[in-house]
Amino acid sequence: MIFQQILNEESGCLSYLVGCGQAGRAVIVDPGRDRVHEYLRLARRRGLTITHVVETHTHADHISGNRDLATATGAPIFAHAAAGLAFDHERLRDGDAIGVGNIRLTVAHTPGHTPDSICLLVTDLERGAEPWFVLTGDTLFVGSVGRPDLGGARAAEEAYESLTRVLLRLDDSVEIYPAHGAGSACGRAMSAKTGSTIGFERRFNAALGLRDRAAFVDFIMRDLPPKPPQFEKIVGKNRGLIPLHSAKPRPYAAREAWEAVQRGECVVDLRDPGTYGESHIPGALNVWIDSPQFAERVAWAVPTGVPLLLLAPGPSDLERAVQALSRVGVDEVAGFLQWGMIEWKSCGFPLETVPQITVHDLLEWLEEGRDLAVIDVREPFEWLDGHIDGAIHLPMMECVACRDLVPPDRPKAVLCAGGLRSSTVISALKRHGIQHWYNVTGGMTAWTKSGYPIARPTTVGPAPAASPGRTMLDCRGLDCPMPVMKLGKAIKTVPPGATIELLATDPGSMVDLEAFEKQSGHRIVERGESAGVFRFVVQRTK
Repeated sequence: MIFQQILNEESGCLSYLVGCGQAGRAVIVDPGRDRVHEYLRLARRRGLTITHVVETHTHADHISGNRDLATATGAPIFAHAAAGLAFDHERLRDGDAIGVGNIRLTVAHTPGHTPDSICLLVTDLERGAEPWFVLTGDTLFVGSVGRPDLGGARAAEEAYESLTRVLLRLDDSVEIYPAHGAGSACGRAMSAKTGSTIGFERRFNAALGLRDRAAFVDFIMRDLPPKPPQFEKIVGKNRGLIPLHSAKPRPYAAREAWEAVQRGECVVDLRDPGTYGESHIPGALNVWIDSPQFAERVAWAVPTGVPLLLLAPGPSDLERAVQALSRVGVDEVAGFLQWGMIEWKSCGFPLETVPQITVHDLLEWLEEGRDLAVIDVREPFEWLDGHIDGAIHLPMMECVACRDLVPPDRPKAVLCAGGLRSSTVISALKRHGIQHWYNVTGGMTAWTKSGYPIARPTTVGPAPAASPGRTMLDCRGLDCPMPVMKLGKAIKTVPPGATIELLATDPGSMVDLEAFEKQSGHRIVERGESAGVFRFVVQRTK
């Protein structure tokens, strides 16, 4: 067997080459549109011919490269019959098998994340008749499960049935390889590790610890991350209902770009936040080309259907940007500023600035009592881990929709983890006429390293009533290791076999509780998370 995982670090997307060296044939699973040449190169280096292109489901966060790859290789495209694709493909059903020499990929229909979701159980027949690993698509991630956006609660129930019927029946030693990892919007709390085993996920994946159907549905339906940008457009293109296009940007002189901006076209400034802050084109959106999830952030920020002009630091950055944007369905790139800001400035066209301040400046201003609104644009789990007291929490993906929460006339200091998302948010809100901004360089990472004060949620409502016959231990608002220390004392007060229900808000409590389980021998029989509150049910065993 030849097996290779291909990771797109920007988006968290994972695709796979599975082949038989003896037969000289290979399958590509979940190809990305911007990686087609890489698949061809990998196959060529291994002496393989790509004979099958397989999709585990209809993707909603990126454009598939299946048709481009099929055109380049002549290989047929395989997808589940429920996908509803409008182009030529082979329809897969539960129990079907794809053979590539001594390698067998068995199809298991696992609806939930999408109606057409499948897992592929991969067996090396030279080594044995049992599956060695499973390509889980977006049904099961490392540390999480697929979000059920398309079908709501019923889809969540189908996900529960698929997991229990297919994956949880596999041996603990079977390896899992998902279609997405950390950085993707297709799930929450996904690990940066790109592979795991059924056994490890059975023990430590919070969703799989919920054996009750209703509890599982409630768990995965709560606090869903924002849908991927351009969700409907990407799905339409992947089904063949919307034509695929390739952007062919042309050079714009400064005056031509100025006239385009006056007509409503949008400049995407790919420079770093500091350079953007020094001087930029009015109305430009700032997403640094080297920022994580670059393409996804642009897709979120740009107005739908509006032609885009790119302002790139260099020619290679322009090519990278166009390729990355094509992956997420942003094909409206009409052109680029041929001579960048140099010609723009020499022509005397308008400029705007965003002052950059350090965390030391911010602390000094707050201590002086300046009239300043602090806006934190990180995700909820980051906010819960610690934030500046009195800050307004406005996650990046929600900032435009919730811009009424932003005080329009007050000076505003915006921060994220490091200063990239904050600059993007500032540029997006400036397009809506909101001014008086400061970007905090270094963000909360620099604030924390400097030892400056951090607030965590400590004001909590009354604890919910414990289940009958169960002791409740409310540790919300307590920093680790206090929850596990309290549990160590409390568990001695209940008889063997009895359980304690523990609530905590410190994200480190999960690691502490798992260490407690190993050291003490007591068992975590249930675990879950909702609205930033971690719930554990621990059983005394002796």
